[in-house]
Formats: sequence, C-alpha cells, structure tokens
Amino acid sequence: MSGRFLVLIADDDANDRMLIEMAIKRDKVPTETREVHDGEQVIEYLRGEGNYSDRIVYPFPDLLLLDLKMPRMDGLAVLEWVRNHPEYAFLPTIMLSGSGLEIDVQEAHKRGVKAYFTKPADFRELEELVRVVAEHWSKAQRPGMSEDCSRSQSPLSE
Repeated sequence: MSGRFLVLIADDDANDRMLIEMAIKRDKVPTETREVHDGEQVIEYLRGEGNYSDRIVYPFPDLLLLDLKMPRMDGLAVLEWVRNHPEYAFLPTIMLSGSGLEIDVQEAHKRGVKAYFTKPADFRELEELVRVVAEHWSKAQRPGMSEDCSRSQSPLSE
C-alpha cells in the first residue's frame, strides 16, 4: 500500500470541490483526492469503467464524500446503487450536502450513508470537519481492506 488515503469527491459544484480538496490537502493525514461531477461518474469510478479504467491513475477510494444534489444521478441514487451492490458496502460513504433538511438526512441514512454533514459556510469549519472525517476513516478497519491489498486495483478484483 502507498500509505496514502484516497478520497473520492463527488460534487457537481466546482467551487465546492475546490474548497473540499483544499481542506483535505491542509490536513495532516497524507491524502490524495480524485473528483467526479455526478452520480453516474461515481459508479463508473467505483467499477473502474470508462475514463476510470486505469487503476493506477484512478485507484479504488478509501472514502467517498458524496453531495446530495447532483445532475444525472443524485447522491441518494448512488447510495441506493451501493446498497444493491454489497461488494461495495465496505466503502465508507459520507454525505456532505448543502441541504440540512431532516427528510434528506433520514433518507440518506435509510439508504446506508455512514454519516451526513451539512456543508459549513466557513472554510475553517469545513477544514475541521474534513480533518475529523479523514482522520477517523483513515484509521478505521473495514472488511475487504487488508494490508496486502494493492492500491492499484479495486479490492474487489477477480
């Protein structure tokens, strides 16, 4: 393993992606990021298909930061897809959304999100939130993720 923690950021807003990536880069956890713009790209990335077929360039993520409202396929639909594909269940998926509506929080949890956070308006708060999330999930052990697991392939490989 490279020793780096890979976060896949799924958000249709370029400014939000940039701020999240800046917050991650400022964290002390050695972290790499990859970005996608909608739910369909999340699924392509996780499956290693299309533009994301090169697992050296696009290694399987250790954490998915998922926006709720995205075009083509929203975050809830991605959660539903993951729930229907149990081979991906070990991937921690964190909802980071502009919506703090109780109905959205409940629906995300019903579909298996590990945690739901409303995007802070203040960069320092975002930085602290990302630090706590990355630190927690970079240390957490999950089924399907062994020390021997090659980062250049999905842990789900043949």
